[in-house]
Amino acid sequence: MIKLYSSKILEQIKENYVVGVLASEGEYIPRLGDEQLPVTYSNQMDDVIFFVKPLSQEPKEILEAQESSNMTNLYIGFGSKSISNLPLEFKYNSNTNEKIEYIKELLSGKLLVFKPVLTQKSERYHKNIDDLIVEEEWKQGLSYYAVPKVNLKPVEFESKLLAEEAINLERYNHAMPAPLYILCGNYIYGNIKENQWRIDSSINHNARVIISPDNVKRVEITEDEKQEFIGSDRDSIVFFDEEFINTIIADRLDFNGMKLGELEEEILMQEEPEQGLGSGRKDENTNNTNQIHEITFIRDLESKAKSRNLVYSREDLVNFHTSVKSSAMTILSGQSGIGKTKLATIYGETLGLSQEKKTMLIMPISPAYTEPGDILGYLNPSSGLYMPAETGLVEFLLHAEENENQVHMLIMDEMNLSQIEHYFAPFISLLELEERERFLHLYSKGSVCHNGQTYKHSIQLKNNLVIVGTMNTDETTKDLSDRLLDRSNVVVLEKRSFTDIKNELENFDRSLTYNSGLEDAYGEVYMTWKSKNENWNAFEDQELEFFDELDSFISNVDPLKGFSIRSLIRMGAYINNLPADSSNEYNIERREAIDLFIKQRVITKIRGPIELYEGLIGVLEVGGQEPNGALFSLFSSNAANQISNFNKTKNELIRKARELSLNGYAT
Repeated sequence: MIKLYSSKILEQIKENYVVGVLASEGEYIPRLGDEQLPVTYSNQMDDVIFFVKPLSQEPKEILEAQESSNMTNLYIGFGSKSISNLPLEFKYNSNTNEKIEYIKELLSGKLLVFKPVLTQKSERYHKNIDDLIVEEEWKQGLSYYAVPKVNLKPVEFESKLLAEEAINLERYNHAMPAPLYILCGNYIYGNIKENQWRIDSSINHNARVIISPDNVKRVEITEDEKQEFIGSDRDSIVFFDEEFINTIIADRLDFNGMKLGELEEEILMQEEPEQGLGSGRKDENTNNTNQIHEITFIRDLESKAKSRNLVYSREDLVNFHTSVKSSAMTILSGQSGIGKTKLATIYGETLGLSQEKKTMLIMPISPAYTEPGDILGYLNPSSGLYMPAETGLVEFLLHAEENENQVHMLIMDEMNLSQIEHYFAPFISLLELEERERFLHLYSKGSVCHNGQTYKHSIQLKNNLVIVGTMNTDETTKDLSDRLLDRSNVVVLEKRSFTDIKNELENFDRSLTYNSGLEDAYGEVYMTWKSKNENWNAFEDQELEFFDELDSFISNVDPLKGFSIRSLIRMGAYINNLPADSSNEYNIERREAIDLFIKQRVITKIRGPIELYEGLIGVLEVGGQEPNGALFSLFSSNAANQISNFNKTKNELIRKARELSLNGYAT
């Protein structure tokens, strides 16, 4: 008879993370599916099953169960249960071979991060997989060492160790073997003996205490080493190349390790380093700590991007940041492969957000999405249960509502693969409402819902919710409607030359990477960066007169495309929310900001056939310099030049005029 573990132990086990790789065909595969292959189908389970070989430490009880029952060392995953965010076409595909190939292609050669599950069933144990995350390519032959990450300042952490106070290891709890290394900031702490750890269950099942910590040492780890030797970096756990930890770090601790208590305070919350990017510059407006932190954040954002070999223009970074602050929704557009989704993700990470903390949700959009229920879920009238969609959007929105002081970021990846106005319709209607009126209704208040305590009938979308979408423009995507464009800033990322990218990365000193260490604070102070100034007060009378003239030019051709009051108010919000930087390194001048906004909020709506828009946009033959349209003349006038040079707007009009000449249609 097998030993039965308590439900408490089983829950503790699956709070941890393990990394692994898809089993190879040369390994022994249990006979659980229709074929003994790493990925196969099980008619009994009516699902694709796959087998993963672990490459890092495993929970003690799982190893104990494995030894006592001679079960396989492989973990068993189920396609529709173990992997999050699978497209709906996978779920409803009746072709088993296609489903097998999809899972095989998704997992093969990748490092896989998952929560281990010990299942007790029919006098047997099974090692199962929950919440599987597909990481980057797995380097053949590597195994990994799980190092708990403590989200404290190193000084605070060392103080706790010396005082023999409990340390919370959230993704490495009591179910795991005692850790021999811990990561805090840019330091790895080691020289820890296994028997030094004492479990403190009186606090929680994550708390451990190091007894007599005098032998513990720390060594610094560089950004280059993190890039090279970290296989996966999650919220509270990092998976290092095991050989790197057991050789390079172990030797460094032996010969160069520093004892506890010798570390000085690294940074104060309201201070910056004293010189330029890479070491920062103190803002002259020291009375406004929010502005100081905001420029620090943008520096961190640029640095984090470059550390991942991504180079964006500073104007794009400031423009995107300002758009996110000032608009209900921001859409990132640009050439495929330019890094739209990565910019959105890095922006969230720099704010200290993550999917593990439920403060960021990356939601890939499927072409199968046709209605709000596809991303939200529905109330089943037969069972009386609310069935949330597999996207996780409802749970994310509930978490955002309950934690209104913490910013939450929803990233809709490739949002125009399906018609946005169909699946996102309730949100579009709510985006322009005041917070007190912004309620998303999941089902009728009078309906019977047995799990209504968990899934209440409506969710308030508060001001802490940030929505960013990414979009491509090709034959597989849908056009954005004017209704959506009227409520969104469309930021088109600049295509940098290959030479510029190479030069910037070569001149980027990774050992001096600017990192303020404020990630955990950014998400909490983000809301204070938003301007409270009246949007109408952002304009002078001559500017309003020019915008009236612009609206008249457009409305005379198409009244639905004019410069709306909504757009003007949003421009005021955009101008008011421009971050102030006295060094001018991360600054968009007001004149440039007006140009950017007109291009991405007004000109984007002007699209259509040559019969309608030739007079407004003009046409431009190959080799021509300026279109003969009314708008180009308006933006070249003396009245326009007093407000902005409108170079970006005019370049966009030139592009549209060329399209009219070549295709008879402007997009």
